[in-house]
Amino acid sequence: MFNTWFQLCWREWKRILTDRRIVMILVGGPFFYAFIFGGVYWQGRAKHVPIVVVDQDHSRFSREITTAIAASENMQIAGWVNSPEDFLALARHEQAYACVIFPPEFERDALAGKKPRIGLILDADNILVNGSTLIGLRAIVATYQVGVNEERAEALGLPKAGALAASMPLAPATRQMFNPTSHYSFYILMGLICIAVQSVTRIGCGISIELDSVEKWKKDFPDRAVSRWEIFFSKVLATALLVLPVGGIALMLPFVLFGAPYRGSVLFIALAFTIFALSQICIGYGYASLCRSAVVCTQLHLFMSVIVFTASGFTWPYYAAPEWIRWLGWLMPLFHMNCIVRKSALVGAPPSLLLAQHLLPLIMLGVVAFAWGWWAVRKEMSENPAGGGRD
Repeated sequence: MFNTWFQLCWREWKRILTDRRIVMILVGGPFFYAFIFGGVYWQGRAKHVPIVVVDQDHSRFSREITTAIAASENMQIAGWVNSPEDFLALARHEQAYACVIFPPEFERDALAGKKPRIGLILDADNILVNGSTLIGLRAIVATYQVGVNEERAEALGLPKAGALAASMPLAPATRQMFNPTSHYSFYILMGLICIAVQSVTRIGCGISIELDSVEKWKKDFPDRAVSRWEIFFSKVLATALLVLPVGGIALMLPFVLFGAPYRGSVLFIALAFTIFALSQICIGYGYASLCRSAVVCTQLHLFMSVIVFTASGFTWPYYAAPEWIRWLGWLMPLFHMNCIVRKSALVGAPPSLLLAQHLLPLIMLGVVAFAWGWWAVRKEMSENPAGGGRD
């Protein structure tokens, strides 16, 4: 009995080890995922968030707190601006994600125990950035409260314990822009729909191209020779006419049904989504040609979807990730599509701003995807020489 079980297990063991696909998934997969996840999340929180400072007091206290902010891990000083209104343009350009404001007579009010407030404006389209910035500023302010109490004790001639009890704490007055209620669905729902469109489009194209062949085209068009360019363009166009309206309606559901704010250009989003969808169609053909099987293609898509989801900057601020993760995310159409949707819908970034930041890279990646898709269809339509076909 034991010998039989041993032989069966030995047979299965040899079968697994002689199949490269199984070995890659069962042995390499966990380590690969751990490497990607570790690269993205190992810091534990969003660090070095770019912020700007509005110093209307120009006092020693405001300079010391600014120095402490610059030395913290959570934030880094991206510059100084004259007024809080200047922060809006920087937020839309993705150059700053928070603004710290020291009001006039901040130091005098702090020493007098008049409950001074440090202003903090947050770009709330990314909830993870909000939490990290607010926690970091509160920790710094709490530290400087002790310094204020000591100076009050000296000025008033009170014991330190009495001054600590009588003083008022320094506290930030927070204002959240673009997503003031920190509504989680506003932050995550649009990106999840883009990921869903990507996955179903790639899988559907992989199944579609496996079920097609030159022989079937010749059978359907017996009176004329159909070129591979015609086959490629017709397949892309027919798939796009299905994916674009369905995916577009799905992308609009958060705004129409669930109340998500929309402050951007509908035509710009439609253009970006068209390029994104066409790219996914061509990438789906490319995957199918590499896998040579719809089942294997679907498995590869499922395997890669977790990596794409993680490295695209969707679940973690891309600027807070290691540099190699940022480059990996930049090379993904999903990253640029998510940024366009989020910045246009929530922040109201104008098309002229998003054009250079994300639309042009999306177009360049679309050209690469188009070339890969053409190569894949041409290869698949040439597998059986008897089928004929011409370029």
